[in-house]
Parts: sequence; C-alpha cells; structure tokens
Amino acid sequence: MIAVVLAQLATRWGQALTLFVLSMAATLAAVCVPAFAVAIDRAAIRNEVAVADNGDRTVSMPPLSVDSPNPRTDVLESADGLQTLTDARSRLKGFTPVTTAQVHVRGIERGRPNAEPRSLLARDGFCRHVTFRQGRCPVGSREVALPASLVPEAKVHAGDEVTLTPVRRKDQTWEPDGPPVALTVVGVFEADHPKSAYWSLEDPLGRLGPAAIMTNRATTGSLLHRQETLYLDSVMPTGLLTPDRVPVVRAQLNAAERRLLEDDPYGGGLLSTLPSLLDRIESHGKHARALLPIAAAPLIALCWFVIHLAVGHGVWGRRQEIGAVALRGARWPTRALSISAESLLPLLAGVPVGLLVTGALVALTVSGEAGPVGVDRAQLLAAGVAAAGTIVAALLALRRELSAPVGTLLRQVPSRSRPVVVAAVEVVVVALGVVVVAEMRSLGGSLVGVMVAAPVVVVLAVAMLVSLAVRPLIGMAGRWSLRRGRIGPAVAAFYLARRPGSVQLLVVLALAFGTFGFAVTTTDVAAQGRQATAEQLLGAERVLEVQDVDRTELLRAVRAADPSGRHAMAVVSAPSGDGSQPPVLGVDATRLAKVGRWPEGTGNGDGPSPAKLASLLRPPAPETITVGNGELTVRLEPDPFTADKTLSATLLLRTPKNDQVAVKFGPVSGGQPLYRATLSECQDKCRLAGISISTTAVGAQRIGVNLAALRLDGRDVLTRAELADPRRWRTSGSGPVTDQLRIIGDQDGLLMTQSSPRPGHDYVLRAVDVPYPLPAITAGTMPGKQLPNIDGEPVDFVAKAKVATLPGVGAKGALIDLTYAERLTAEPGFATTPQVWLAPGTPNTVLDRLRKEGLAVVTDRTVGGVRDSLEKSGAAMALHAYQLAAGVTVLVGLGALALVVAVDRRTWNPGMRALRIQGATERLTTGAALWSYGGIVVTSAVTGAIAAVVAWFATSRRLPLGVDASLLANWPRWPHVAVLELLVVGVLVAGAVAGGWWQRRLVEGRLVEGRLVEGRQEAGG
Repeated sequence: MIAVVLAQLATRWGQALTLFVLSMAATLAAVCVPAFAVAIDRAAIRNEVAVADNGDRTVSMPPLSVDSPNPRTDVLESADGLQTLTDARSRLKGFTPVTTAQVHVRGIERGRPNAEPRSLLARDGFCRHVTFRQGRCPVGSREVALPASLVPEAKVHAGDEVTLTPVRRKDQTWEPDGPPVALTVVGVFEADHPKSAYWSLEDPLGRLGPAAIMTNRATTGSLLHRQETLYLDSVMPTGLLTPDRVPVVRAQLNAAERRLLEDDPYGGGLLSTLPSLLDRIESHGKHARALLPIAAAPLIALCWFVIHLAVGHGVWGRRQEIGAVALRGARWPTRALSISAESLLPLLAGVPVGLLVTGALVALTVSGEAGPVGVDRAQLLAAGVAAAGTIVAALLALRRELSAPVGTLLRQVPSRSRPVVVAAVEVVVVALGVVVVAEMRSLGGSLVGVMVAAPVVVVLAVAMLVSLAVRPLIGMAGRWSLRRGRIGPAVAAFYLARRPGSVQLLVVLALAFGTFGFAVTTTDVAAQGRQATAEQLLGAERVLEVQDVDRTELLRAVRAADPSGRHAMAVVSAPSGDGSQPPVLGVDATRLAKVGRWPEGTGNGDGPSPAKLASLLRPPAPETITVGNGELTVRLEPDPFTADKTLSATLLLRTPKNDQVAVKFGPVSGGQPLYRATLSECQDKCRLAGISISTTAVGAQRIGVNLAALRLDGRDVLTRAELADPRRWRTSGSGPVTDQLRIIGDQDGLLMTQSSPRPGHDYVLRAVDVPYPLPAITAGTMPGKQLPNIDGEPVDFVAKAKVATLPGVGAKGALIDLTYAERLTAEPGFATTPQVWLAPGTPNTVLDRLRKEGLAVVTDRTVGGVRDSLEKSGAAMALHAYQLAAGVTVLVGLGALALVVAVDRRTWNPGMRALRIQGATERLTTGAALWSYGGIVVTSAVTGAIAAVVAWFATSRRLPLGVDASLLANWPRWPHVAVLELLVVGVLVAGAVAGGWWQRRLVEGRLVEGRLVEGRQEAGG
C-alpha cells in the first residue's frame, strides 16, 4: 500500500504540492496569532524601554531621614524602619541595589562660607561607573572625589585638602550640624553614562541642582553630625524585562509595596513609575491580541475551504480509479487508505513546515526581531487546531467517495448535492451574517471571543447570497450567448452551470477578495487614525518643549521671536493634579488659527472655522484697572464685629513683567478711615490683581471691612459705584467654603466679610479684568462648572463652542486663552510643561530668535516623529500580521484557481477536443476557457468588494485598532484601496488567462496526437 500511495503522489505531484502549501498556509494563519503576540511583546518591551525615562527604570524606597539629638558618627544605627526598607527592597529579584547615604555640607567653595550646601554622598561602588580624569577612587577614610563640572566652581584639584562642615535645614535656613572636618580630594571624575538611571538617583552630577561630593561609607561614618538620610534604590538592568517576566516584575513590586505597608500602613510606598511602564507594555500586547485573531480567522477559514475544494476536485477527477479499486474487492480499510492517503499525507506534512516557517516570517515582519520566534506551547496548540481543521475539511470532501457504490464511482458524472443540506448551510451562514451586522451596528458588540470571526462571516454571507443567484444567471447568460451566436461564452457558461465546483470557486475567490479588501481598508483607516492621533497629541506640525520659564516670559519671548504671529505660539498646560481632570491648555488665541493643527474638516459645514473658534476664546475684556507711582489712598471702615487694630488690608498689584507688588494698609481702626502708602515699583503702570484682608485676632467670630474709596494722588482709581460692582471681583475658587470671602456692593462701597477667620491667614478677593466666567472651547464632556487654570487653581468657565477634537487636547478637554488665564492666576509662577507650537514651514530664523530670547529647547517633536513612534504600537505591529495574512490570502486564492484549472483538464480537454474535431475554431475553444475562468474571477472580485464594504460597515467601529474611535475615518482613502484591489484582480485575471492558455495548449496537443494516430491507422489499413 505504501508503494501505491507513493505512486499516487508521484503521478499527481501538482495536487499533492497544492495541498501541502494550503496546509502550510492554514498552519501559518493559526500559529501566527501566538507567534506574533510573543514577537510584539518583545518589540513593545524594546521600544518602551528605549524611550523610557529614568523614573521608569528605577525603584526607590521612601527616604529614611534620621535625626539624632546629639552629634555622632553612627547616626544611621539609630534608624527606625531600616530593616523594613531592606526587606522590601530584597523582594525585587534581578534588580541592581544602589544604597546612598547623604549628609549636607558646606565649605567646598573656598571663600564662600554661605554658599548653597551640597550633598556629601556615600554610594557603594560608584567608582565602577566613572572615569577618573585626576587621581583615584576614594577608598580610605576622609577621602572624597569631585565631578569634573564642580572643579571650576570649587577651585580645587586632586590632592587638595578641603574643610567641610555638616549642616542641617531648620525652617528656611541652614545651620551647622557638626564640627568642621578636613577631607582630602583624591580624584576628579566624569560619569561614563551620565544620562543613565544610576546617575539620576539623588542627582549626584548636578543636572537639576548643585553637584554632589562623592565619598564612601567610612568617610560619612567618621563625621560628627546629627542628620543623615539613607536612600535605598534599585535599578532595573537592561534585559531584565521579557514577556514572561513582566507579570513577575509586577508581582515583585506589589510584594515590596505590601511589605512597606505591613509596618506602616500610613507611610509612603514605592517611588517609581515602573508600574506605568509595565502598563504601557501590556497595553501593546492587549491591543495586538485583540486584533491578531481577526486577521487570522479569514485566512484559516479560506484555507480550510480551499482544502475542502481541492480535495473534492482531486478525488472527483480520480473517481474511476477509486471505482476500479472497489471493483477489485478491496476491503474498506484498504479502500479508505487508498482514497484518503494521497490527500492526508501532504496535508499532515504541511503542518510542521508551516509551524517553522511562521517563526521566520514573524521575524521578518516585526522590526527588531533578531531571529525566528521560538516554538512554544501556544504555537503547538494552534498548529494542532489547524491540523485538526485541515483533516476535517479533507475528510468532508472525501465522504462521498468513501461510501459511494462502485457503479456511482465509475460514472464520470458529478455527484448531486443534497439540496436540503446545502440550503440549510446557506441559510445558516446568511443568517449569521445578518445577526453580526445587526449586533455590530445596533447593539454595540465587541470583536471578542467568537466575534473575532465577524468580518469573515459577513464576507462569506455576502458571497453565499451572490452565489445563490450566480448559477441561474450563468445558465441565462449561456442561453443568451447561444442565441446571439457567441459559441465560446455559451460553452463556458454551460460548463460552469453544470459544475458545482464553479460556484464553490466563486465563493472561495470572493472570500479572498473580500478578506483582502477588508484588510486593506482596516490598514488604511488605522494609518489615518495614527496620523490624526499624532496631530492631536502635538497640536501643531512641530512642538518645542522648553526649560522651566515664567508663564508671562514665555508668552513675551514667543511673541518677540515671531512678531508676525504666523509661525509660533506659546502654550502652557494646566496642572493635571491626580490626572482625573480632562487636559486644559492655555494658548495664545491670537495665533491659534494659524499655528494650531486642526482636525481635517474643521470649519466645513455648520461648524465654526479655526479663526472663529480662536476669536471665541478672546472676546473683548473689561477695562484693566491700572495704577502708577504715587501716593495711594484707601478708605477702610471696619464692621462692628471687627476688633480695633486687628485687621489689615493689602492691595495686590502686578507689574508689566508680572512681578507681584503688595501694598499693605492698616491695622485698621474705626476712628481712622483713611490710609496712605507710597508706591514706587509701578513706573510703567501696574495692574490691580486683587485685595486681601487678614486678622491678628485669636478666636474672632467674624471680620469685615468696607472699601469705600481707592485713589492715586487724589484721583479716583475706581469710583464708589465701580468698587461696589460685583462683576469687578471674584472670590478665590480654591480651598474650603469657610475660607471664602463674602462681598456686598452698595452705595457705601464694597463690604468684604469672613465668618470664620483664622489669625495670620490671607483672604483674597481677585479683581476681574477679563471676560468671566473664562471663555473656553471644549471637546467631550467637561465635569462641573469649573476647570483648572494654568496655575492649578479652579476657575469658572463657559463653553463658547464644542467640537469633536481639539489640537493638543484630543476628544476630551478644553482650550483657554493664555493671556486671560494668566490674569486670573493667584500669583506669578513657572509654566507647567511650557511649549512652543510651530506652524508648517516655520523658518529657522524663528528658532534662532527663540533661543536669543532665552528659551532653551528640551525636546523637539514633529508629527512625523510621533507617528513613527505610534507605528511601533502593538496594534500597528499586529496590522503587519494582517497585511501578511492578506498577502497569503491572495496566494491561496490563486492556488485555488490553479487547482481548478489543473483538475478541469480531465473533463474540459475531451469536450474541447471533440468540438475541434467537429470543426470549431481554436479561437472559440480558447475563448471558452478564458470566459470560464476570467468570468469567475471578475464576478468574484465584484462580490468580494461588496462583501468588504458590508463587513466594514458592520464592524469598523468595533475593531481594536489602538486609536481613539473619534479619530478614525468612517471610510478609507478609496483611490489607495482601489489601486491595491485592482492589482490583486490583475494577478488573478492573469492567472485565469494563463490557465485558459494552458488548456488551449493541452487541447491542441491532444488533437495533434489524435490526428497522428488516425493517420497511422489509415496507413496501416
């Protein structure tokens, strides 16, 4: 029997090779899900770790600060909680421990006894991380080493002796903490990798503050001092994170956190952003694992379908051979083996090959993979499922031949399908497609679980519906062609109509076209979404993040660097607090329309244009209250509940440079209503920012004062009526209600009261010289009636317009005008995440002027750069698997077509040869072949395109593409999709033409052979 099976494989090697390739493709489709998941996990770890900051790479225990009542050398020995911290850090297996002891000292800068104190850090093993430019490592007692950056400032070198005094912080000053001690500078060093996580701990190189003095534990242990701080840190080594170790590392962090809370439930926890890094890594895998089955399901279904079709076509072509075996009286096991072995052996051989090939293809597809992905248990399980499905599909195709009687097998007539069974299958598939469309569009289902097959079910349902109408239409087309005298198309139509495999081929090719179209559509829409996400994240074509700068100075510098207002715009983020509030950006509204990158379509239709939106942020403002240098006079009348000479009032002013000026009046006495003060800081006019009152009374139930007049050099700054106008003032939006002032405006002026005063506390009333509530443009739903201002204080706002997405904010958040927002701040301050947005085509001269204005650029990001980083996300990498699956789908469809052409030669060639003998021209038979295969391809292409559109309509909003749904386009860029679809159609049409041409060559060859035989017979006769 083995010889018989091998002979069958050798004789029909083409069919065997086809089945082998189909089995390999099915295995590849199934195995690529776990294989790609592992590769994407690895890539996510590489990409995220590569861009992670040092806070993501380090884990720090809460600092252990020890205060001794008397100076001593062994301060840390009295530390309470050291064992807990050490035990907690030991939970972090695989991390590199870094222990640092810190003592503050003065005296390294000679001649500057009051210089800023520096840290004397004893860090074990720091010499392994540096290169000494002078001297050596401090290994002995009372030896220190200095960073090279500190040498010019300290004016000391290796070999010099310095006298350092331990100091400690008390209130706002530094005081001596121990006697001075003489230390020797034995080395000057430079860090080997100054930006590494090791040097970010406690900042010994002085990147954020004064550089530290490095030493050893023996030196700090020889100093008499009272205060010392111990830092127990851990650094995550390169290569520690792997897909398998991500949950292990998270468990270790949780164990360390629990250990800290065991001894001190109210104490501090771990100081690290490593959990956020792990979350980002796992989110990549989550998105990829949600998308990969959707990509693989159509290819697996198509492969099984084509295997069923291939085995069925192949076994139908050798029915007489099977009948001869049965006629010879072979027992059923022998007969079954002779029938099935020829198909099952190539299918089984394709499984291990597909398993191995998948690893290599994944390595080529996922960027950064150094070699093939190893085979794991999940891949073996997936390969087993693929093999089982392949065998089932083959046996279903062989079921008739395994049980058919000899007479049926010897007849060269296609078996008739059971109409009830076929109709039931078609009804079920179509019904499933309808259910999927309904659930996806109406019920809001998600593509999880069995619903990952939703797109392929919809495509298959549409193909089935079209196939129901194809066979009668083919018969009608044949009769119409015959009446018109077009014999070639008529022959092709009649042949297809009587061949049940023709409709099956149409469904297979429609499934291939539909799957490819859906994949191309998904990839294109996802690419558009990532582009939109990049634009949304940045807000402009190019964004510069600058070093810490005052908010007003940032606005001034940007306007000075770009006076035209066409290229650059200052942007400040509102502090996010705990992150629960939607993002709020303060922007220079005068430049927003030109510089900001607005979502495509903004201003089209009924929505306002970018220029209109920018103008809504900056409506006309009330007149600003200004005062200059001179004598300020106020009339203050305390209410009856305020004790005499316990209340003071302060006028809060801002200079043009946004410096704060406070002018104090009081203590207020009932018998002295007028108070005067000389103002000298407002030569260029100051803006009135507010008024505050405070009391020195202890236990007062209420305080209050009436502001009846405010004059400068005898002229009213505000009239009594203007003072009493409540629209001129607002209470502070922060703090409890009990800390708020109450105001009453009447003909006597402005009465300010506080019902539960605390001594020494300032109760502030802000002046309003901007539109209030503050105008804002919002996206999404903003909670409450307040939003955080650029200084973090809540302010009332009014939404002047609501749009789907905002530049730099996204689908939920708000934009406010930076100038108006600054006027509402409690006090001047540094900007939170100061940025400069640049418009497309910004000349380099603008950047040069920004630097000349004192803005130091920290990061420079572009939309293209952000988009490239998004291309490394889990969902984007999973789409590479989708593209691979789509390409294999086309090859499988081409293989199905080639298989049908190869099998059809047994029935097609005799018929065409008979027509040629009867006088039909070569053009007619060739045309019949081309019409036969070409018609199926074109019909399948149209059907597949319709099916892809329906599948996209049903499932587009449920696809896990890793992009916010509001940023996804409803439909792809049709020219892009059409070009790729036409390319695939051209490939398959070329295959159909090649098949028809091959059939013509076979017909002509057999015809010539027949004529030669007839000639020999006539000559012999």
